[in-house]
Amino acid sequence: MQTRLAGGRHGRLPEPAVRKTLRAVHAFLDPSRHRDVPRVIALATAAVREADNADVLLEPLRRRYRLDLRVLTGQEEARLGACAAVSSLAIEAGVVVDLGGGSLQITELRNGEPLAAVSLPLGAVRATTRFLRHDPPTAAEVRALRWELRALVSGILPSGVDGEMLVGLGGTIRTLARIQRAAERREKEIQGTRLARASVAAMRERLEALSLRRRRAVKGLKPERADIIVAGAVIVEELMVIGGYEHLTVSTHGVRHGVLAEETFGRVTSG
Repeated sequence: MQTRLAGGRHGRLPEPAVRKTLRAVHAFLDPSRHRDVPRVIALATAAVREADNADVLLEPLRRRYRLDLRVLTGQEEARLGACAAVSSLAIEAGVVVDLGGGSLQITELRNGEPLAAVSLPLGAVRATTRFLRHDPPTAAEVRALRWELRALVSGILPSGVDGEMLVGLGGTIRTLARIQRAAERREKEIQGTRLARASVAAMRERLEALSLRRRRAVKGLKPERADIIVAGAVIVEELMVIGGYEHLTVSTHGVRHGVLAEETFGRVTSG
């Protein structure tokens, strides 16, 4: 379920998103439905981490369900996503980008281990709210988003010109893989799919030109993601352009898989 906690303005969690999140947690943890609730690992990421009113969500979660809720730092979020990618794709070296609703994580890998990791305040939901206000978005709005991303990643994103592998996580990237798979009319596994930069650019150009109503009919695109997919596609394409990456490898694993792997094995390595 998408609750869109990252969709607020002025650094605050939107009240409708908070209520929706609380309902979702209640449905998951309601004692009347689950007599023996297993151990619950509760994590919060960028939207909650950066919100001035985070307690409107955290306080009732802790009070009602006695959750030991952990708010991840940006570096923790980046590292866990990178660990999930390493464990699922056996990557030795490269760069992992994790594009969520509220943030973008960039992590460099060496010998299967995360090194430098940063979290930037520009996810698909946040970028849509801040920049893409028309339907379909205007060229000026898309251009402003590109400029913002360039300013944020300048000097941070490692270059792909030396053969670095680029791996992508998150809902936007999985969606682009599904759209490509639908266009190819093949039942192809998303995990490990390679997206060419030219293909990402073509998908972005197509989606950017469509109204929201028409985007909802695009094969491979879930209707609930239709409003944020343009911003997400712009960010993915621009990252590939800035870094000089010709391809992006898709990982369907993310932060939750990194947490589960660490809980199980203590640390995550490749292979």
